[in-house]
Amino acid sequence: MSAELPPPAEVVQEPPRSSRWVPVLLVVLLTLLLLAAGTTLVLARFGEVAVAVPLRPLPATDGGDPVALEQRAAAARHALEQWRPRGVYIVVDTYRNRLRLYRNGELLRTASCSTGTGIVLRDPRNGRQWVFDTPLGERLVERKVKNPVWAKPDWAFIEEGMLPPTDPNERFDPNSLGDYALYIGDGYIIHGTLFKTLLGRRVTHGCIRLGDEDLEFVYRRTPIGSRVYLY
Repeated sequence: MSAELPPPAEVVQEPPRSSRWVPVLLVVLLTLLLLAAGTTLVLARFGEVAVAVPLRPLPATDGGDPVALEQRAAAARHALEQWRPRGVYIVVDTYRNRLRLYRNGELLRTASCSTGTGIVLRDPRNGRQWVFDTPLGERLVERKVKNPVWAKPDWAFIEEGMLPPTDPNERFDPNSLGDYALYIGDGYIIHGTLFKTLLGRRVTHGCIRLGDEDLEFVYRRTPIGSRVYLY
């Protein structure tokens, strides 16, 4: 007997596979469309022409009554008046180099002055340094001296390229401060000057310099304890 051959295997054809890149491309395209739409919306939102809206005053609690408004204004003026310095006081404008003397808010004198340079000086021996600024804020006239003598500090000698003396008597200078001095603490003084042509400039080591007539006027009318405002 002849052996029977098995029937030939049936060839089955698979349907063609769709490309795997099609979904990816669709996702990318959709993302780009969303980004473009979002960008358009943002530009449309912030690209609008700005329209100025007039300010609307808050309604007055007194209903706009002129009498009530005047009462409120008077109360505000009274509150501000409580903050006004009393008696004699000095105001120093370090930006414009102007000194003003007041008494109970009345201006008595305006004077050109000199204030600190802001320069930094260093001692080459040990690195110690000084900043020649006029202090800002509020101070008091602690004492007044006629014909003051200046005890020169170390920086006065370092600045001139000299070593500070060991003998204290070599520090005394009876001429540089002028005829009068008003001490306002921490070594700062309102005093005279030998360099009157430099008044109105920032040329000092922190003190306030005045001309002779202005200094005498301020000295005679400013009692000890008066406030000094520096800005």
